[in-house]
Amino acid sequence: MTEVQRALCASFSNVNGNVEDENDMESLIEQQFEALQKAFKIPHDASEARTMVSKRFLTLFRTGKLGPFILDDVPEVCNPVS
Repeated sequence: MTEVQRALCASFSNVNGNVEDENDMESLIEQQFEALQKAFKIPHDASEARTMVSKRFLTLFRTGKLGPFILDDVPEVCNPVS
């Protein structure tokens, strides 16, 4: 678990661009996918590597095992979609 947190923190800390710029954000996301792939020990040649990383990361996020790694603002009131 700490490897995943460390990978996310390190990749975000090393950003040289502006995360509000779409190209810089895409670059950060790519770096984070690569870092998470290493942290999850998923082979680089795996054809479904991104899907595997995404599923494992989402599972950790949903179960609350990532800790306080939410960077987005969350609205205080959530209105269900009707």
